[in-house]
Amino acid sequence: MVFAFLGGAGLDFLFPPFSESVGESRLVWEVTGQCMLLVLLAYFIRQVVTTIPFLIPIPRGIGFKPYLSDEFSGEMMMGLVFLGSQLHLIQKIDLLSTRLHHRFFEDEKYINGGKKKDVK
Repeated sequence: MVFAFLGGAGLDFLFPPFSESVGESRLVWEVTGQCMLLVLLAYFIRQVVTTIPFLIPIPRGIGFKPYLSDEFSGEMMMGLVFLGSQLHLIQKIDLLSTRLHHRFFEDEKYINGGKKKDVK
């Protein structure tokens, strides 16, 4: 979780901050680029974490093998930490979703407790 948080926050810092004045094509490229780098970062963090020795001693004979058992698969937690640490990405995805909804359905998307959000 620590590596995922630091990696996610660092990746969010590398990309431009959220701005509603950004055009749709640039917004798509920023979201796509950040998501692609997020996937690569997740892969490399998993590789690094599996090389770190397991810190909790496990008694032999209970069938648990560190880093090889299904119990170690922490993809859900890692994904939640990654997304939770990338506030700009979440805001950009929300803005892109709102704009695309407005373009395809020609009505406003209700978010933030039922308040209408201006679509540019």
